[in-house]
Amino acid sequence: MLNNKIALITGSTKGIGKSIAHEFSKQGANVIVTARNQNEINDVVRNIKTKYNTEPLGIRMDITKQQDVDILFKNIMNKYKKIDVLINNAGYPLISELWNMKFHKVTDEDYDKIFEVDVMGAIRCIRKIIPIMMKNRNGVVINISSTPTISGHDKGVAYTIAKSGLSGLTKHIAYEYGKYNIRANTLVLGNIKTSKTYNILNKKEKTLIAEESVLNRWGEPRDVATTCVFLSSDYSEFITGQTIIVDGGATIR
Repeated sequence: MLNNKIALITGSTKGIGKSIAHEFSKQGANVIVTARNQNEINDVVRNIKTKYNTEPLGIRMDITKQQDVDILFKNIMNKYKKIDVLINNAGYPLISELWNMKFHKVTDEDYDKIFEVDVMGAIRCIRKIIPIMMKNRNGVVINISSTPTISGHDKGVAYTIAKSGLSGLTKHIAYEYGKYNIRANTLVLGNIKTSKTYNILNKKEKTLIAEESVLNRWGEPRDVATTCVFLSSDYSEFITGQTIIVDGGATIR
């Protein structure tokens, strides 16, 4: 489905990002793996090369630093001469203190830390990739968000507001650059079984959260990855500016 596509996936050495990198490689794409830990990047790239016989590229990057983003895109263009897909998956770590903090307790500094990664990180990458996609008159941008932006929640307010910003960003990119055949969509994720979420819960908590879905299960990282494959392929070439919920039906209850 994605033969010869070049896909940049931010935050792709663990969890959902890693699953997306593997699924894209399985479908024939050459992926750019990014994170802040070079050893983890090397492990993922080595595994992808061995497993799928594609040509991945691993580059260390701190998404809060414009210079790192500039170097990333320079290296990508030197190797591939194009970029077809950008998936803004990198997000500020889920910190329990911030997650449980009441709205009136969240400081400007707390917002700044999350916004610098979740919102400005995505903006920095999109700002660099748009001219490339305009020149090629083709491209796909996918922003990763979460269900509290749809349903609301009583925890994680700073995360929710940051992820809500991505939905507006998606719609603007889709509207302004659609004439260049650039598509943008937001994936809104429900409970996905990653080490950051699933492994910190006890058995009862895991069961209760699974029951929030009408499918009575947690989502797997691959559920997100295969949706990204579809949205990056020619099978979805008339879908843009949309908010697509991947939550097992939890938000329809």
